[in-house]
Amino acid sequence: MFQADGILIPHHRQYPPVGGNIKPSFMTDALSKIESFLFDILGLVLPGIIFLAIFILPISLVDISKIPPNVIDNSFILSELSTISKILNSYWNANSSILTMSLIIISYLIGHFIKVFAIIKYEILTAIFDKSLNKLASWLFEKLKSLCDKGNKKLFRTTIYSTKFYKWLKEMFYPIKNILSKVFVFKPSDYFSDNDALRTNCVSVINTKIGSSYPDKWYSVYKFSTVITNQEGIKSLAGNFLAKYNLYRSLAFIFIFATIYYSLFFSASADYIQQDLKKIGSIILLTTTLLWFTFHYKYKRYWTLCGNETLVSLFYFLNKKKINES
Repeated sequence: MFQADGILIPHHRQYPPVGGNIKPSFMTDALSKIESFLFDILGLVLPGIIFLAIFILPISLVDISKIPPNVIDNSFILSELSTISKILNSYWNANSSILTMSLIIISYLIGHFIKVFAIIKYEILTAIFDKSLNKLASWLFEKLKSLCDKGNKKLFRTTIYSTKFYKWLKEMFYPIKNILSKVFVFKPSDYFSDNDALRTNCVSVINTKIGSSYPDKWYSVYKFSTVITNQEGIKSLAGNFLAKYNLYRSLAFIFIFATIYYSLFFSASADYIQQDLKKIGSIILLTTTLLWFTFHYKYKRYWTLCGNETLVSLFYFLNKKKINES
C-alpha cells in the first residue's frame, strides 16, 4: 500500500525471484541517481556559472585601473568590478586550481539563489501582469470594441463582428496578440487545454476505484500522477521536462538581470570605454533582452509540457487495462 494525499492505494510490490539476478534493478537505480545528479548540475551549477560569467564580463570591456578612484567609489558596479579585478589579478596565476574549485562551489550556491529568486520574480510578475494589468487591458479592449460596435450599429445598422473588415483586422492582429501574450503573460498553463477531458476522466476513475472524493485540483492530480509514475515504473518525460523548466526559468531570471546590469554598467563607464566597444553596447543589450524572451517562452512551454506528460501518464495507467484489451 502507498499513500497519496491521505488516500491508500494498493500497490503490487515486485520481489526478485530467489537466486535471481538483481543487477538490472541496481543498474536502473544507479542510472536514476546519476540522472538526478545531472539534472541538479544542469539546474543549479550551470545557471551559477552563466551568472558569474555575465557579472565578470565587463572587466574585459573596460580598463578598471584607468578609471579615477573617485568615480569608482561613487559607483557600486564599478567598485565591485574593481575589487573582483584585483582579486583575479593577484591570485589567479598562483592559485588557479583553488580559484577554479571555489568558483564551481560559488556557482552551485548562486544557482540556489537564482532558483529561489526566479520563483519570486515570476510570482510578483504574475500578480502585476496576469492578475492586474492584463485583465485591465483586456477589459479596456473589450470596452473599445463595444463602443465601436455601438457606433457601427447607429451608422450602418449592423454589428461590426459580422463585417469582413473586422474579420480581416482580427486575423491581422492575431500574431501581435499572440506575441504580446508570450511576453506579458507570466503564469503558464498547467497542461494543454485540449486535454481537459483527460483530467476529468482521471479524477472520475480515481474516485470510482477508491470510493472517495479525490480533489479535482491540478496540484493534487499532478502529485498523484507523480507517485503512480514512480511506484509503477511508468516511463515518462515529465522529469526531463521539469528539469528543463527549472533551468529555463533560472536563465530567464539571469538574462533580465543581465539587461538591467549591463544598462547600468554602460551608463556608469561610458566615458572610459573604447569607442569600438561602445558600438557593441546596444548589441549586448539587445542580445540579453532576446535571450530573456527566449528562455521566458521556453520556461512556460516546458512547464506545460511537464504537466501534460504527467496527466497523460496518469490517464494511461488508469485506463491501461481497457487499452490493452482493445
